[in-house]
Amino acid sequence: MTPARETPCPTVIQVGVRGFGAVHLANIDRLAAAGRVRLVACVDPLVGSLGGDPGLGVPLFDSLTDALEAVGVPEVVIASVPIPLHAAVAAEALRAGADLLLEKPPFARLADLEALLALQRQTGRLVQVGFQALGSHALELIDRDEFGIGAVRHVRAMGHWVRHRAYWERTPWAGRRHLDGVDVMDGVATNPLAHAVATALRIAGLRRAEDVAEVVVDAYRTTAIDTDDTTALRIVPATGAEAPTVSAALTLSGPGEGEPPPLVEVVGEHGTLTLSYILDQVTGPDGAVRGTGRTDLLENLLAARATGVPLLAPLADTGAFMRVVEALRTAPEPTRVPERFIEVVGEGAAAHPVLQDVQHWIRAAADRDGTFAEAGAPWAFTGRDTVLAEAGSGRGGPLLTVQSGAGSVPDSAPRPFLHPVRTLAGVELTARRPADHDWHLGLGFTVPDAAGTNFWGGGSYRPGTGYQWLDDHGVQRLDALLQDPEELTMLLSWLDRDGEPLLRERRTMAWLPIDGDCWELRLHTELEADRPIPLGSPGSSGRAGAGYGGWFWRLPACREITVRTPDGAGERAVNGSRAPWLAWHATFLGTPGATGPATIVLAPGDEQTAADPWFVRTGDYPGIGSAVAWERPAVVEPGRRFIRSVRAVIADGELDPADAMGRLADAVPQPGSAL
Repeated sequence: MTPARETPCPTVIQVGVRGFGAVHLANIDRLAAAGRVRLVACVDPLVGSLGGDPGLGVPLFDSLTDALEAVGVPEVVIASVPIPLHAAVAAEALRAGADLLLEKPPFARLADLEALLALQRQTGRLVQVGFQALGSHALELIDRDEFGIGAVRHVRAMGHWVRHRAYWERTPWAGRRHLDGVDVMDGVATNPLAHAVATALRIAGLRRAEDVAEVVVDAYRTTAIDTDDTTALRIVPATGAEAPTVSAALTLSGPGEGEPPPLVEVVGEHGTLTLSYILDQVTGPDGAVRGTGRTDLLENLLAARATGVPLLAPLADTGAFMRVVEALRTAPEPTRVPERFIEVVGEGAAAHPVLQDVQHWIRAAADRDGTFAEAGAPWAFTGRDTVLAEAGSGRGGPLLTVQSGAGSVPDSAPRPFLHPVRTLAGVELTARRPADHDWHLGLGFTVPDAAGTNFWGGGSYRPGTGYQWLDDHGVQRLDALLQDPEELTMLLSWLDRDGEPLLRERRTMAWLPIDGDCWELRLHTELEADRPIPLGSPGSSGRAGAGYGGWFWRLPACREITVRTPDGAGERAVNGSRAPWLAWHATFLGTPGATGPATIVLAPGDEQTAADPWFVRTGDYPGIGSAVAWERPAVVEPGRRFIRSVRAVIADGELDPADAMGRLADAVPQPGSAL
């Protein structure tokens, strides 16, 4: 590679030419026309794969590595790439010897920021982060108290935008917390309205990671995405009570037409001003509007190279923002807002949700310098899962974790469940509240219909009308949890929507060692009732192939799935079939750091379960289970225990099902044999 060097006209490689990359290209063209920069190459593998001349006027490469080898190291690399690629592209640019303009958000993990800061210190290169609003001249005016509001007491970011369905479908990483085992964090506060958060932090003087003591997160989703589209934050400074409070109340589910741009409200001891950071306009305490203009961040980076002027958005000063990202990343998944509070406007790709009275609740949360829940929004929810027990020990942590289910909203049918379930090496095999079905909760036993009560969650299936959102959801209440060295036992009451008991359940979970790469999970339930309680499913109500309900195992995202029984392979062949075992092998891609290949082999644990069909999904979502009411209801009769049990061999890597069944036959519980 050619080493970096100063030239009269700094050279630039643009990485990413679509999306906001096109904005960077237009800016480069503007500066090039003035003789201030020279574009020497572009990088975008998708554009390159389309063939033809993209009209860039410079060579186009599939990777930054290829571009560096072909044209040498430029003075500046501009990286406008998908969030999961930021860390790798940024590190390559610095190691090559280039300075960097990195699009926001800088990263999806605080650890990635820390790693690049270390590399920056090692290489001595400049890194500017693309928070364009931090170039606003309004920030200097506010710092100097040009508007006479006095000492700043509160800084409040507020914004209500609209994002149509097409926005979330534009790329595989849109709206994701993680993808293929890599963190993404494409949420309202970390990407679309990240400028509001970053600007509020800058005004409050919170720049470095150590400036933030705590971030309180109140995150929601009104769309079937993994991450948040409506969020309130309270950011507690590390400097104590004298520092300004910082809050943010943001949504991508606003009403749409005629919306004002997002703003940052600054409350001082003598008055209040608002900054419209998109327009670079400040409305002072007297109502007068003042335009301020801004400094372009690429121009600022070039000036820093030439004369040493300070960067306006240096990498180190995004530490406080990355504390916000990290708080969102490590928080529980966003709460799904119940359907009754959402109106969907438009159709097809132009459809978008409108959250009921969201403008009012943004203002209310801001006035409290707090959260939507603290402001009293009717769709706000403060329930959170708690860990009730952990069992088994593998190289990657506990093999089983029992969650309370308190984090489920009422129409997701709250209930205890297992999550995560892990292989011995630590691969996670369960998913909790995935975007496609918020009511899918790890591994547990439940049914869509017990005497008219929905214990599954979500819509209730009705012949002729399909799924309907009804006020018919029940709760599985945990009455006792018993634990000994070999097994866990839960005593549960199934309560209808009015809190009346329908069923009593005794659920046991036992774990046994098999060998160094697999273990056995045994699940057993006994239901009792004081009157006949029919258990139903969409299948027993006439929906073909949808007799789910019973033991259900929601799996995380998977790749290279193989699902089979002794008699067939694939969802179509296996779903609804009766067989002595069901095997699922895949690369599991759930929580970053807990991914990899694994095999699950299920087998009935009793004669009743052996008569139940298997339920399988690979296309709509990954999930397996046994079905107690495939085509007709099952009935829990008074005075008779309703029993269902399954056994599972859980292995790292690929395991032949016949081998697994042989190991099950050999696995006999022994006192003290728990893992």
